[in-house]
Amino acid sequence: MLSKLGTKIALQRAGLGNISLPSLPKNEGKGGEGGQGFEFSNPFANVQWGKAFSSWQAPAEGYPVADPPTINIRAPSNAKLRFPPIDGRPCVILFLRFCGCPFTQKLFLRMRSLANRHTGVHFIAISHCTPEATAAWTKKIGGSWNVDMVIDQQRELYAMWGLGVSNWGHVLNPRNGINQIKLSKQEGAVWQPVGEGGCRWQVGGAYAVDERGTVRWGAPMQSVDEDIMFEDGIRALGFSAAAPGVF
Repeated sequence: MLSKLGTKIALQRAGLGNISLPSLPKNEGKGGEGGQGFEFSNPFANVQWGKAFSSWQAPAEGYPVADPPTINIRAPSNAKLRFPPIDGRPCVILFLRFCGCPFTQKLFLRMRSLANRHTGVHFIAISHCTPEATAAWTKKIGGSWNVDMVIDQQRELYAMWGLGVSNWGHVLNPRNGINQIKLSKQEGAVWQPVGEGGCRWQVGGAYAVDERGTVRWGAPMQSVDEDIMFEDGIRALGFSAAAPGVF
């Protein structure tokens, strides 16, 4: 059974601790063991979720969320993620939804495999979890290999690349749960605790940027379970997705 305190904790972990929860009558929200008799809608009946999510533009410091970059424009650049790239290599970038998400794990492992095959491309993953949580997560799934990890706890980079806070339909679509079960059975990716500093409402995304600093492919994720095809990004950079290499 979800308690009011438990709900507040969940909201805080999601970065939405400033939302006020409605009071419940004493005879509501109480059920037997296993949550029987609990109506999920009760604790949230008077909360304007859509407004709350769309108005919160993470991080807490208030970085405005820009429009997502489109194809053939200059990539957003700052000290953490500089373009044109210093080493002259084109880049494929994955903005992690959060460390612990099984769909994020699937995407990261796919990109990690491609990074071993395409050494002419610089693969970068952006995490808004703490450095410690990010390191623990990557270690748990076998390491980052040739993928460079960039920590963006304040979500400044996320905001620059048009990745803000999602709405409830993005996160709570019933299809996500079904696909999570399939993912667990087929690929062994399981739900893990949200990494410290992580927010489950954060929108992820992926982009490819050429050596001149021009965006050639990518967009924000349209759903939690979106199956991003990094091979398309590699092709957009002028490489063959079937390049030989070691997995």
